[in-house]
Amino acid sequence: TQLSPTHTMMRSRVAKHLRKTNLSTFHHPKRAFGGTVQLTNSADARKVNHGPVPMTGSEAFVETLVSHGVTDVFGIVGSAFMDALDLFPEAGIRFIANQHEQNSAHMADGYARISGKHGVCVAQNGPGITNFVTGIAAAYWAHSPVIAITPECGSNTKGLGGFQECDQLPIFSTITKYQGSILNATRIPEITSRAFDYAMYQRGPSQINIPRDLFYSTNDYSIPKPREVQYPCGGIKDIKDAINLLSQC
Repeated sequence: TQLSPTHTMMRSRVAKHLRKTNLSTFHHPKRAFGGTVQLTNSADARKVNHGPVPMTGSEAFVETLVSHGVTDVFGIVGSAFMDALDLFPEAGIRFIANQHEQNSAHMADGYARISGKHGVCVAQNGPGITNFVTGIAAAYWAHSPVIAITPECGSNTKGLGGFQECDQLPIFSTITKYQGSILNATRIPEITSRAFDYAMYQRGPSQINIPRDLFYSTNDYSIPKPREVQYPCGGIKDIKDAINLLSQC
């Protein structure tokens, strides 16, 4: 079978990464945990090109994670997000594999509590995602800014019952502060970034639900920067910024 241009590009990128990466494990000095992984030791690894730039959906997704400072993701490897996962080492993101998806959600919750950063977890669509429920519920009541990435079946196969398919949004509707349902590939960075912002604004989990085929799309993407809101709303800095904006009208 002939590979698509996107698959060919992805294979080339991964091959390039393997050539550049020493076979011995590289200890990243800024990781929250003391593990070792093969991450790209490059000054450019954590730089974000905010665009607009032509890239794949996976690249736009990973760039948005980097924009929000993500360095660690908990989960179990699955084909639904493999395309994005292949880019994690190149972006300086460590993937921490677990034995069960519930553990991934609990670890993301604990990570968020001790670091003050977003705790991010991801799993395979269907049964992997349903295993997140207890951990995400715990994060909800602990007001932890956890991001649950929930890839789902492809756009053209939804409703056909493949791989223990279920509707993944209602399951989390009462235990998340925001649910981002990405139905158009061009909105991957926008909705992903919004989920991160809401998790921090509202102090609770956000869900990013994305059909697996959208990772392979190609578009011109602009990567949003994180938005900062002071607590309580209307803090001194916000008021000064508002005055400056009004003075320039």
